[in-house]
Amino acid sequence: MTEITIDQGTESKPTVPHFRVSPLVLGPLGAEQLQDPALAVLELVKNAWDADATRVAILVNRKISSGRIAVIDNGHGMTRSEFESRWLVIGASHKREKDKSELERPLIGEKGLGRLSSFALGKSVTLRSSRRSQPGFIAEVDWEEMRVAPSLEEYPVKIDSSRPRIGTRVCIQELRVEWNDTYTEFLMSHAQFLASLPGERFRVSLRVDGKLRAMEDPLSTGSRLAEADMRVWIEADGTPKVQSCIVKGADKTNVVFRKMKSSELDRRLAGSNLHFQFFLRNEAARSLSQILPLNEVAAVLEKYQGIRVYRDGINVPPYGLNGDDWAGLEKQRTSTGGPTLVPGNSQLIGEFHVARKNQTHLIVTAGRSGFSDQAAVSSMANYVRWAVRELGTARRAEKLRIDSPNDAVPSRVDSPKKPSVQNPERIARLTMAQISNSQTVQRDPDLKKEVEAASLAVTEVLDRSEQTLRLYAQLASTGIAATSFAHELRAEFDVVSEGIEELDRGRGRPDQDLVNLLKEAWKRIRSFAALFRVIPVKLRRQRSLIGTIDLRNSIETIAGLAPPEKVKTEIDLPEIRLRLVPAELDSILLNLVSNAIKAVGESERREAGRIRISFQAKKEDLEVRVADNGCGISPKVAKVMFEPLEGNFSEGTGMGLSISRYIAERYGGDVSIASTPTQGYLTEMVVTLKGVVQSP
Repeated sequence: MTEITIDQGTESKPTVPHFRVSPLVLGPLGAEQLQDPALAVLELVKNAWDADATRVAILVNRKISSGRIAVIDNGHGMTRSEFESRWLVIGASHKREKDKSELERPLIGEKGLGRLSSFALGKSVTLRSSRRSQPGFIAEVDWEEMRVAPSLEEYPVKIDSSRPRIGTRVCIQELRVEWNDTYTEFLMSHAQFLASLPGERFRVSLRVDGKLRAMEDPLSTGSRLAEADMRVWIEADGTPKVQSCIVKGADKTNVVFRKMKSSELDRRLAGSNLHFQFFLRNEAARSLSQILPLNEVAAVLEKYQGIRVYRDGINVPPYGLNGDDWAGLEKQRTSTGGPTLVPGNSQLIGEFHVARKNQTHLIVTAGRSGFSDQAAVSSMANYVRWAVRELGTARRAEKLRIDSPNDAVPSRVDSPKKPSVQNPERIARLTMAQISNSQTVQRDPDLKKEVEAASLAVTEVLDRSEQTLRLYAQLASTGIAATSFAHELRAEFDVVSEGIEELDRGRGRPDQDLVNLLKEAWKRIRSFAALFRVIPVKLRRQRSLIGTIDLRNSIETIAGLAPPEKVKTEIDLPEIRLRLVPAELDSILLNLVSNAIKAVGESERREAGRIRISFQAKKEDLEVRVADNGCGISPKVAKVMFEPLEGNFSEGTGMGLSISRYIAERYGGDVSIASTPTQGYLTEMVVTLKGVVQSP
């Protein structure tokens, strides 16, 4: 029945029942955009791209009340009527029927939800815009007032005229989340890879509290430092073809590459292409004396590593962003072993380009969380893994000087083992002693005096070199431990941050469960901080006599880095006295315990891990064992795990075991894998240090 309403005796027109939209619907829609505040800001940057802007300025001001973010662009802007018919219509997008912008740029936006990022970020938004040479306008939306309106249609948006300006300015007030440095770095990494289109001018600048944060050009930086560059095209039948491959300046495009499995070929990806660059992490790091100098390659990889996906030249997150290893390249690298020269995700910066027109099945999800067809993503990952394996082929060809397409490239480049030699420093000391004690020198007082002075000078140089190398090893161990456990503490910091916000919002006595949660999180944070009271404290870098109590304190500090709710640690320490450099023993334990925690974390027993640290005196020698029930060590990994930069874990540096062995060798000992681990454990590392045990 049609509903009739009467107004002061005058019959009104019949009304038709219709949907009304509650403002509360903006809550979940806005939350979808706030996977990360930096992503929400990036949505506004994408709008500037679609408006053909060439410059975008992001201004973050945390000093004013509750914070403010402004995004200013020099694009074509909007008229008031366009604002009302487009921006104010939630879920509608005039871009859906278009592929290109007004100046023929490929469009990023197509869902009409990007504007909700302003709702997700702050409590109100002010927008100023105008078309070139046309009247401008200023609009204000108070999201909090809109929340309580009966419906979206009944909330009056404030719009006034303003002076014409170039482009659009969106200003978000009263931020819902406190902006921090992590968001800044996250936004910079995303903005730098927003688009990959030759010839396009699109410069993004970022100021936080008035301080300009430098945006770099990743491609030009990479081209300058890359050791290898490879481009692959996917043919009509799905077959990948290497278009170009340069390794150390040598053209390896014509080497014999292996065919991709026919079962992995995907015709739907025809016309796609891959481009990636390989970086060799500081080769000088193989010498411990070079481990601390600034490593520009490592810094670039830290920022940009990963294979990113672009559709029509526009980045599709999260693939490759923040080092995301969506193609499983680190796992492939670990399983193949070092002698294959197949790199991992942490050594690559790359792009996978697809097209909306050719790859119609690759649809970007509304939540900006990648493509909706995950099976198609798996197919893309097959091509990435194949290409990276063949980069390993090209690297082997370069190393073995194979240039002819008629010559097969071996699958490995294992070098024959070199005969073991004495420590060169020890040889130098013995040689000087032999010269000093020779009869020729002993008979000639003047010659004896000169030789003694030379011997003293050589000894001083060797001592300084030894001290420097040992210090480098200790400092490197601290950095490795910090890198290894930083990700472990992210959750703890999140707990503390959220807990503080909850306490700030609450009234009266705080919830006991919340207090207990905060206590546990703080305990973990303190255990991490305690690490830096152990190493590299100056006093612990001097050779000294240490007893059981001091040993147990340092061991418990290091073992405390394992999350107690997931990993049970056991320490077997008899009454013992050692004469050594305490910080060097700390370094060995840090590296081995760090690996044990990672092994547990990558196993099926990640919630029921066990680590055992045991000490045993064998006359004057010390044996230290670190065992875990983690993921174990494959035979392939065991062959290369002591080689520098060939670590088993993706978040590590690959230097831990080589540093541990270096220190052990300074005591005439070694580090090895136990052939038969202690019962109940899967892996056990054994360290021997000779001549360090002191009699009671």
